[in-house]
Parts: sequence; structure tokens; C-alpha cells
Amino acid sequence: MIRVLVIRLSSLGDIILSTPVIQALRQSFTDLTINYLVHERFGPLVDHFDPPPDNVILFPPAVGAAELPAFARSLAQADYDLVIDLHNSLRSKVIRRYFPTAELRIYKKPRFKRWLLFYLWLNRFDSEFSVVSEYLCYAGFSALEGEHRPRLFFDIDAAREICQRFGLDQGYLVCVPGAAWPQKSWLKERYIELFSQWLSGSSEQLVLLGDPQDTICDYVAAALQSGKVVNLKGETDIKEALAVLSRSRLVVGSDTGLVHAGEALGIPAVMILGPTSRETGARTQHHDSRVHEVKLWCRPCSQNGRRRCYRRKQYCLMGISVHQVAESVTNLIGQT
Repeated sequence: MIRVLVIRLSSLGDIILSTPVIQALRQSFTDLTINYLVHERFGPLVDHFDPPPDNVILFPPAVGAAELPAFARSLAQADYDLVIDLHNSLRSKVIRRYFPTAELRIYKKPRFKRWLLFYLWLNRFDSEFSVVSEYLCYAGFSALEGEHRPRLFFDIDAAREICQRFGLDQGYLVCVPGAAWPQKSWLKERYIELFSQWLSGSSEQLVLLGDPQDTICDYVAAALQSGKVVNLKGETDIKEALAVLSRSRLVVGSDTGLVHAGEALGIPAVMILGPTSRETGARTQHHDSRVHEVKLWCRPCSQNGRRRCYRRKQYCLMGISVHQVAESVTNLIGQT
């Protein structure tokens, strides 16, 4: 029996992009046990991996620098044969030290390449770069990305029950207009214009998903037809959000975790990219998904959108028109 520990503590999108490593492990070994170490907040997400790990180990938020060695020693009691660190942070480095006999496979983040790209505008990335391929490569698998794509699973009956609690029937459109950093969000006025046009010619519902701080959801919901918009901002936990996504026809939003989750559940996406790009992990995975972005000398400017725009206007998002996004939405809705 091969005992494997996979480490990816956060965040939502990065955890989803790690699912192909679990797939590759299952294909490569017939007799193994996979444990997945993740921050406690994201434990419910790992429960829906397809295929899932054998066990999910939760990293408690209360574990700080003083408590970390004791936590790592408790992990080491399992005596793992292989440790795959897809996070490679200070915390995961400390944890790795307590596995002296295990084989270590460590994801090397392209920090220097990103620094060159963000600050000197020199792109040294391969044209086919993707985080999924990088995870697979550093985990020891040479499989092409096309063979292993991010996949999540949600039970049909359980999803139906959750959606009924929110008054949702199957066949709605989901929008995730917010993001962890506001620089990644498309203009709220354009979301309002986009969905005003769509709702006027459709009998379907629009569902808004987001965290409690995503006030853009409130602006969009207030400006649209109240009877056809369901604003679930801050109303769903991870499991409930996955259930809602799994029964939708399409998800629209920026480079954010729930959009990646929708794709991993088999739902096509219309992704609107601003300060991030494929070099930072911002790319679609579903074969029908569409990406809208503007080619600019200043883009991408940060890994996750945290860096404030230093230009007079945020041209990367202002350059994406309602007409362009509406055309993608209409085409994809027609296909589904």
C-alpha cells in the first residue's frame, strides 16, 4: 500500500486545478491511499473531487507558527511514502520537514517569470503554459493537460434538494460578478446592461453568487427585474454554491474560484479577464467556454489581481464590451 499526502491549503480555484493530480495518481497506482491536506474552510470542496481522495485532512485556522510543529508531527505519524506539495508556502515547507523518509514532489512556482512579466513586461512563459500542466509535471506525471482536466462531482438528487430550498428550478444562468480583489471585477453597469438585455428575451432565472462582501451583486440585482433575479450573495456555503452551479446552464464571471468550479462540474463559462491572464492561472478548462480579454502592454499586472491599476483607467476591463460578452452568452445558451 502506497500512502500519499497531497498538500494544497488554498485557495478555491487553485484547489480545483489540483484535481487532475488525484486523477493521475488513481490511474498510475492500483494500491494506494490518498490523503489531501487543505484549509478547513475548503474541506467541503475536496469532498466533491472526481475522483475523491480517500481522506481529507483539515488544516485548522487556529494553527499558527507556534502550533505548526505539533500539527506536522501528528501528520507524520501516518508515515507517508510520497508527499506532493502543490502549495509550497512557508507552512507547507515546515510540514515537509517532518517527513524525512518520504519521497517529496514539490511544485515550483514561476515567481521570477512572473516578476519579469509584471514589472519588466518580458514574457518568458511557454505559449501553452497552464497551472494544471505545472501541477501534473511537478507531481511526477507527464500526461498532457487534455487527458486530465479539473473535475468535480455533485449528486443529482442532493443538488436538486438544495436548489429547491432557494426556489431554483433547473436551467438558470449563474453570474459571479465579484472577486477577492475588486480590480478583477467587470464594471457593474455592464453586467446590468448585459442581463437587462438577456432577461427581456428569456423566461429563465438569473442567479447571483458571491461572498458577503461582494456588493456588486446587490447593485446588479437591484437594477434588474426582481422576479427573475435570485441574489444568493453570502447565502450559500461551498457545498450549496456547488449544488447551484451544477444545475445551471452557464456561468458568467471573472477569474474567480466559483467560475472554475462551474467548469469543473461540466458547466461552460464566459470568463471576463482583467489584470490576470493564463500566465497567472486565469484560463478556461471546459471545451465550450469563452474568454474575453484585451491585449495590452500592461497586462497581466499581478498574479491574483491584488495590485492596484497604475494607469489612468483600467483599460483591461473597460475594453471588453457588453456586445462581445452578450454574443458569447447567447451562443452558449443556444448550444445548451
